[in-house]
Amino acid sequence: MSYLKKANEALRKKDYHVAIDLYDEVIKNSPALKTVVEFNRQYAKSKLKFNGASDSFLKSLPATSKQEVKNKELIYSAKGHPAAPYLMNYQVYTVDLVIPVYNAFEDVKLCLESVEKNTDGFRVTTYIINDASEEETSSYLKEFCKGKNDFILIEHESNQMYTRTVNDGLRASTADYVVTLNSDTIVSKGWLQALVRCILSDKKIGIVGPLSNAASWQNVPVLLDKNDQFAVNDVPNGMSVDEMAEYVNRISRHFYPRVPFVNGFCFMIAREVIDAVGYLDEGTFPTGYGEENDYCLRAADAGFDLAIADDSYVFHAKSKSFGHEKRKEYSKRGSQSLKAKHGKDKVNNLAGKIRDMKVFDDIREGVQKGLTKSKDQKQFKEPLSQRILFLLPVSGGGGGVHSIVQETMGMRRLGVKVKIAVPQKHLHKFLKVYEDIAEREDLFLGFDEKDLVNISRKFDVIIGTIYTSMKQVQKIKKENNKISTAYYIQDYEPLFSEPGTAAWQEAFDSYTLVPGTILFAKTDWICNKVFDLHGVVVNKVAPSIDHDVYKPKPGCFNTDTIKISAMIRPKTPRRGADRTMRLLKKLHDELGGKVEINIFGCEDSDPLFGKLERNYKYKSSGILTRNGVANVLKSSDIFIDLSDYQAFGRTALEAMSCGATSVVTAYGGVYEYIRNKENGAVVDVFNEEATYLTVKELIEDNDLYSLKIKSLETASNFSINKASMTLLLSLSSKEKS
Repeated sequence: MSYLKKANEALRKKDYHVAIDLYDEVIKNSPALKTVVEFNRQYAKSKLKFNGASDSFLKSLPATSKQEVKNKELIYSAKGHPAAPYLMNYQVYTVDLVIPVYNAFEDVKLCLESVEKNTDGFRVTTYIINDASEEETSSYLKEFCKGKNDFILIEHESNQMYTRTVNDGLRASTADYVVTLNSDTIVSKGWLQALVRCILSDKKIGIVGPLSNAASWQNVPVLLDKNDQFAVNDVPNGMSVDEMAEYVNRISRHFYPRVPFVNGFCFMIAREVIDAVGYLDEGTFPTGYGEENDYCLRAADAGFDLAIADDSYVFHAKSKSFGHEKRKEYSKRGSQSLKAKHGKDKVNNLAGKIRDMKVFDDIREGVQKGLTKSKDQKQFKEPLSQRILFLLPVSGGGGGVHSIVQETMGMRRLGVKVKIAVPQKHLHKFLKVYEDIAEREDLFLGFDEKDLVNISRKFDVIIGTIYTSMKQVQKIKKENNKISTAYYIQDYEPLFSEPGTAAWQEAFDSYTLVPGTILFAKTDWICNKVFDLHGVVVNKVAPSIDHDVYKPKPGCFNTDTIKISAMIRPKTPRRGADRTMRLLKKLHDELGGKVEINIFGCEDSDPLFGKLERNYKYKSSGILTRNGVANVLKSSDIFIDLSDYQAFGRTALEAMSCGATSVVTAYGGVYEYIRNKENGAVVDVFNEEATYLTVKELIEDNDLYSLKIKSLETASNFSINKASMTLLLSLSSKEKS
């Protein structure tokens, strides 16, 4: 028997010491299996340490943001992990900073303090290369780095000059992305997240840089000073660097312009570029003037694009390491060396290209325009008087549709005029699904494509609800400019399609398609995911449960036989139907009469369902209306959702509202309502053995009563009235653009 099989067997037998030792042997003999066994290993360690439910167990699960798992350690993942698409960039990618230092103590101090504070959640290692600075600076660097594993000090006994100093840091770095950063900079909150967002926006991009107060063509808000030299701008209007950065991000249109050169003061390089191009040319450009332009040309020749992240801002003080005259001398010498190496005509032509790029004028104009207005200037719309139209161009139900229906009904109870526009050909389906709503014929409004613009003229706000609706919103706004636009984001929908396909591109573009649109969503995960990948702010609104439909029934605490339910949707692979059916079979086979199993969500005749594990006793309730789902959940003690991820996971919360305990995926927005081992269970769905052990423990520990009580208590906090009001308030005020 292999070490891995022996380890898993020991874990099943709760022989945790043996399991840990065996998993260590697996890693020692087969390092490639580390990511496979690490979850089980950590689980075994947590059981030894806490003898039951533990914070350590939850810490072993990847969280999606610091906010979602309060007071828990933020967990990171390898790029190849199957959950990586559902995590934030900062949980997946690593970043190294390379900071060359030569004196300029005050600048260095401000730089390092800002770097330490503003990692944006990334795993950052900072390499500080002290190029034989004087005592004051050298002593400070030693003291600053003492005891900090994420700051590594490399010291030169004699001055090696800039380029060799930077190369020492580049050679030491191992991260996915490396930033060479001048020691006279102050980085801001969000700077790194925006740079990574830019570099990931196109596979061709290999080098990026931010906007700045003093970075030649990357200057904002002013390009040139009164002497027609590149300006060294002050941070305007008494703003702090962080405030200026937040402002730049907020007004950014995410052009990410492609450029021939990126200013070297803050210079992010993808690992693939270093692998292809190598390091800076320290022989030709020893003093550091011209070396980054040379590197840009070499990277471009190797097939990489260069871009400016126009949503990132880094302050540049212009170093005092060299005097002005020496800097001019080095700059002239570097320019001559660059032209000698690459050809005068090529360098001049590319310099002319960046000089003539109108996009930078547009970026500066946008910054200047906004800075002339008061930051707090707002227009306010009385929330209850707005006439609102939700645009829902789909054929039927689903969790997102239920949210919209119940929250529009909540708004109507507040006296708001609100309707849901659905395709005329599907209107009868909505009337049937929501036949329990007395005013459904007034709520749902059937439309044909040609009628939408005229229909919209009767409303003040139109709200898109799915990525395909945003092109319709765009068309309506073009024809009816008076209407306000919003987007109720139900999920991160690019995940539904293969990257690069037309559907993926349409979904990806939907968040920025209609300028001035208010975006809102019901979970931190959705808000964070859209901001992480698109740089646009999404307002958080409260989720809701229809407690008239989803409520417990008498006797729901009788747990002599544990009743387990699960939704099986094999047509949607990310919902994990295959692993769910395997789990249910294992529970049935090993626990026998202790459990009863009820599944719903597909018909027995579905050929995809026929391919799943079905060789055990279960009840199949088929495809249900929401009242049918509620009846199943009311009869459940445990509801299981092993989806790859859930943007929210409405059914799990509905199960809790019916008195069941939910077992949910660790990935996505479930942390809005689930607290592991407090009111449910959070599992790594990609580790089926650990998931089984968690559910088995839930059944055998006889603690379901308290979990079910906590589930009901949690679910009671999610009201339609609260959700409706937060949605209305998100539409009522907006900063003027």
